[in-house]
Amino acid sequence: MNKKLFRYEIIGFIFVSITGTLNHFLYEWLHASKAIGLFCPVNESVWEHLKLLFFPYLIWSIAEFFLITDKKNFFHSKIKGVLCGLIFIVSFFYTYSGITGTVSTFMDILSFFIGTAISFLISYEFIRNSRTGSRISEIISILIFIFISAVFFIFTFMPPLIPLFEDPQRFTFGI
Repeated sequence: MNKKLFRYEIIGFIFVSITGTLNHFLYEWLHASKAIGLFCPVNESVWEHLKLLFFPYLIWSIAEFFLITDKKNFFHSKIKGVLCGLIFIVSFFYTYSGITGTVSTFMDILSFFIGTAISFLISYEFIRNSRTGSRISEIISILIFIFISAVFFIFTFMPPLIPLFEDPQRFTFGI
C-alpha cells in the first residue's frame, strides 16, 4: 500500500503542479469567463492564487479516493495537507515580501510548488500512519472542502477589501 500510495501522491503532485500552472492563465485565455473564474484566479491577489493549489488538489483527491484501497482517514488527511499548503503559500508570500519590500514572480511560483509538495507530503504521512478511521472526521473533512470551495466562489465576486484579496498590479478586488 505505501509504495502505491506514494506513487499516487507523486502523480498527484505532478497533476496539481501542471494543472495549477495552466489554471493561472485559463481565466484570461477564456475571455474572463465567470464560470472559469470560480476555479481559477481572476487577478493577481494572494487569495486568488490559492485556487491554483486548492481546486486541482481537490480534483486529484476525489480521483485518488477511487484509486486507493485503504481509505482510513483519507479526506481528513487530505484536508490537513491542503490547509498546510495554503497556509504555507500565504505565510511565505508575506514573509518574503515583508522582508524584501518587493513582490517576486519567481518567489510566488516557488511558493506554489513548495506548498503543493507540503500538501502531498502531509496527506501522505497522515494516510500512511492511520490505523483507524473515523466516519465523522471524514464527513467533517468533506464538509470543510465544500465550505472552502464556497468561500472561494463567494470571494471571487465579493471579496473583503483587505490586502490579501487585492490585486497588487491593478489595485482591484475580485471580478
